Amino acid sequence: MVRPRSGIMICLCGMMLLMAASRSPAFPQNANPQLLAMSCAGCHGPNGHSPSMIPSLYGRTAASIAESLRGYRADRTPSTVMGRIAKGYSDAEIDSVAQAIAADWK
Repeated sequence: MVRPRSGIMICLCGMMLLMAASRSPAFPQNANPQLLAMSCAGCHGPNGHSPSMIPSLYGRTAASIAESLRGYRADRTPSTVMGRIAKGYSDAEIDSVAQAIAADWK
């Protein structure tokens, strides 16, 4: 038999876990750059060949991709979604993802 207070405690513990998770970084430290780059394919297309108005990443250099991501992150480059995404990346992650995309999507 579950007492009413037990339900409240379970609910509070769940809320605390959610709050702690929301304060964690967007990506784990030392995350695999190829895994991070895979999330880019959802919008920019397989291997960076965009099927829509979203810019293709295919053939871009790592320096160009990193510069774009930093521009989005700093709100120097207007965007609808990329600014919010780029804010979740550290400088090291931006460099790693840019290198992975440039190396794999050419």
